[in-house]
Amino acid sequence: MKFILLIFSVFFIYNVNAQTISLPNECKFKIGDDIEWANPNFNDADWSTKQLGKSWAATGIKENVYVWYRIKIFIPSNIKASVEKRNGLMLHLGKIDDVDQTFFNGKLIGQTGTFPPNYETKYAEQRNYIIAINEILWDKENVIVVRNFSPDYGGVGMYQGPYSVGPIQWTDFISVKHEIKGTDNGFSTKIKFTNNSKNKFNGKVKYWVADKDYKKLFSEIEKVNILPELKFEKEITFSKYQPINETVLKVGYEIVEDSTAVNFKSEQVYLSNKKVIIKVDKEPKPVIENKIKDAFVSISFFQEQVNGYLGKRLQQNIEERLLKIDEAGIINGYLQRPGSHPWIGEHVGKYLETACNVWKNTHDERIKNQMDRLMLALINSQLNDGYLGTYIPAEYWTSWDVWSHKYNLYGLLAYYATTGYQPALEACKKMGDLLCKTFGNNSGQRDIILAGEHMGMAATSILDPMVELYRYTGDKKYLGFCYYILDAWEHANGPKIISALFTSGKVTKVGNGKAYEMLSNFVGLTKLYRLTGDEKLLKPVLIAWQDIVTNRLYITGTTSSMEYFQDDDVLPAADKDHIGEGCVTTTWIQLNQNLLNITGDVKYLEEIEKSIYNHLLAAENPQTGCVSYYTPLMDKKPYSCEITCCTSSVPRGIAMIPFFTVGKLNESAIIMLYENGKYKENIISNGDKKIQLELDISTDFPSSGEVEIVVKPNLTADFPILLRTPSWSKHFIATVNGEKYENNIQGYLTINRLWKLGDKISISFDMPIQFIDGGKSYPDQIAFKRGPQVLAFDSDLNNKILPKQWIGKQVYDAELKNNQKQKFVLVPFADAGQTGAAVKVWLPLNEVLK
Repeated sequence: MKFILLIFSVFFIYNVNAQTISLPNECKFKIGDDIEWANPNFNDADWSTKQLGKSWAATGIKENVYVWYRIKIFIPSNIKASVEKRNGLMLHLGKIDDVDQTFFNGKLIGQTGTFPPNYETKYAEQRNYIIAINEILWDKENVIVVRNFSPDYGGVGMYQGPYSVGPIQWTDFISVKHEIKGTDNGFSTKIKFTNNSKNKFNGKVKYWVADKDYKKLFSEIEKVNILPELKFEKEITFSKYQPINETVLKVGYEIVEDSTAVNFKSEQVYLSNKKVIIKVDKEPKPVIENKIKDAFVSISFFQEQVNGYLGKRLQQNIEERLLKIDEAGIINGYLQRPGSHPWIGEHVGKYLETACNVWKNTHDERIKNQMDRLMLALINSQLNDGYLGTYIPAEYWTSWDVWSHKYNLYGLLAYYATTGYQPALEACKKMGDLLCKTFGNNSGQRDIILAGEHMGMAATSILDPMVELYRYTGDKKYLGFCYYILDAWEHANGPKIISALFTSGKVTKVGNGKAYEMLSNFVGLTKLYRLTGDEKLLKPVLIAWQDIVTNRLYITGTTSSMEYFQDDDVLPAADKDHIGEGCVTTTWIQLNQNLLNITGDVKYLEEIEKSIYNHLLAAENPQTGCVSYYTPLMDKKPYSCEITCCTSSVPRGIAMIPFFTVGKLNESAIIMLYENGKYKENIISNGDKKIQLELDISTDFPSSGEVEIVVKPNLTADFPILLRTPSWSKHFIATVNGEKYENNIQGYLTINRLWKLGDKISISFDMPIQFIDGGKSYPDQIAFKRGPQVLAFDSDLNNKILPKQWIGKQVYDAELKNNQKQKFVLVPFADAGQTGAAVKVWLPLNEVLK
């Protein structure tokens, strides 16, 4: 069957009436609540300023937050006749999180949602309010005041435009929906009009189908007459179009009112073929080599097969998450702009990077087909100037626009590196060229710090893929852009990422302390160090890493509460504390991956292992594939399959697991994670022979610490094999043909010998139970850790028999100190909560017996 994307259009005016007035980019802003602030004569000189469309976060306030916006705008009398003709002025305030009251010159003109105590949110609704003619001060300054409420301090407030005022137009009272329906041999387009007032409309619809290069293939024109009746509906269906050789089509329409020429124009990408096949070329190599040669190099994804505990989770990630994603939901913001919310653009790029890693590891054709069609839809939605965001022109480079370009660079560069598909790289170059042209310190260029959230940390995190774009193209302007970002960090309004770390040594003193965006910048800085070898770029990252590990890391290998780094040793773990944002966990793993590659120091692998076996896997329900945005240690895991940043990031982190299984440390084969699987690697023997080495690992780890490895070199040869010796194990012994090897102090054991086909390494290491103190946040409580896994109490499990549908087989006995010596069971935190039960990691010390 032919594939169609079923997309309902988003209301979007390309050619706004010339009499429409945009609101100022900046407004006055204050946290608090006082009805006197609605007074147009109130003196707001001591209020802070904020860009419209930028989020806020009330540091130190955890719930029931009120904020106010005051916007001043001059309204000229030359639009008075049009306002009178339409009987009012329309104020567009876009979307607001969560509740608002809006005042114009002191008069309440609209409210959406309900304030406490009867709180009700309607944050996704557009705020469009009518201003009566007699309220307007012509040729004078008018004052718009918005009172905004959010139930938590992570609110985003006025987060998405458009922000404008103008005469009421037909587009303010008639809604339009657009639907494409396909069959085996073509598709037709239906446009539905709904009158939400008692105004009439007379006009026409121009409809067209074009190829990917905008060459018109088909067009029609139909008249439209909407009766002045509330809820009057009219549908127009355009003729079925039968694609012949085209896979990528542009389907568009324009609606024009006869009397005013005010128009509504929309165009979207349409894929006519579900079975898209992009031929895979050989993996392209970067044009520019890193100056810092990696000490640790992961085995190729193509050359490993991960089974066992992690293998099961990798497969569940494919079956229950990736193959069930809402494809239309993650691409629609590009197929038809604007997107449904400001950060909708990040998801398809995250998906593409994830899918590329999965396909390389599994060669699953279902994943290949899915990633091919999403990649095609994405690159064919790119505008001629290189823009590949989800915003309308009036809102380019605000809020999360650069951020979305960052993830598109991630995804398309991953696709190019996986398949060699040149158009994906060309799309990246066009994005890079546009970014270099738009941002900089020269006259006419924008300040990138003002182009994103969290003191510019969101926008400047594009550093990471821009380093990679330079490596794959060799175009020096991309490298220059990377250094511009470093310079922008230290601007007066910048986050001071490098200088603040050198001065304070604490991540809480960098920018506004936002964890995800800051960690993303650290990853970019680390990659720039690998590229250039400039030592001063690595030092601040190492300072940050040490601060996080020492003061801000949960025992499950994540960080952040309420999405921010908290004070030293403040690690609250309940659901209300919003801990361990999935995006933070994945980016923390990325940072440790880069440091492991650079140094080969297995302490970074220890942090990766901690994160994988605990917080990363805990964030995705293995039964359903749903993801918890935040993953508490002391509550139900709030799993959801809705599209969120973490629903896209957590599968991305899981797909990275094969990076950490087996590889080469300083050219010698090393086993990092002890999981069932088969691994192939090319090495050089001590006698400089090229050896094709296969390692077959058999184990039921992490249930036990017994491992058997069958060594299969294609030639009998003398070479070392390294075995990581986990820090949580005190007794690590390996035996080869009766010869015993015991752990050393370097973090790995080296077995250097003559290897022949079929040699076996038998490994035994203990899996001790560790008791971890609850610290400042959970005094007089302890947690259990066995090997790398933190254990948890799951309220659904009251005996040792796991439910039939349970994913995982580990369960452990414990007892309480009471008269009955009450028994209970513990399971790995990563497995706990999958049936929806409450979870507890921290348990009262005085009640636990063993």
